[in-house]
Amino acid sequence: SRIHHGLQDHQAMNMAILQTIEAVSDLSWSKTGALIIFEKYDSLEPIINTGTVINADVNAELLKNLFFNKAPLHDGAVVLTNGRITAAGCILPLSANQNISKELGTRHRAGLGMSENYDSISVIVSEETGAISLAQGGMLKRHLAPETLERLLIQELIPAEEKREKFNVVEWVKGKLK
Repeated sequence: SRIHHGLQDHQAMNMAILQTIEAVSDLSWSKTGALIIFEKYDSLEPIINTGTVINADVNAELLKNLFFNKAPLHDGAVVLTNGRITAAGCILPLSANQNISKELGTRHRAGLGMSENYDSISVIVSEETGAISLAQGGMLKRHLAPETLERLLIQELIPAEEKREKFNVVEWVKGKLK
């Protein structure tokens, strides 16, 4: 049924977000550069095709391995679709925005460019400072605490009606058990 499907998606996305936050926190601490793209409404097929297909559940350890600076795929982006790691080592369009701070390099430019060209969310970890940023709709939010990043991702990736739907299902079950 549709509701059940919605809940499964909701749980998969929730888990993907939690695992991403765990990985990003560690990558930030170790100053390991990272670029993770969450697909929203636009298909990211053209971007996925530039990388290596992974197709795995989102797992913090796997994400950290993909960005380990000796790993062959570490320089590209990881794409997440429907709460799964779709591909790694992906090449992104670079932003042409002239107002980007000079201190930000290619990784930030790519994360921002991605958000200008596709309905997607880019999570960026700076190799230089370990700072965490999020790019969406051509806007870059910088120096985010992991908790803030988590809140923003949940807000953007889990539709409010699915949150309500989950709540209603729980209420419905409680009603049945009375």
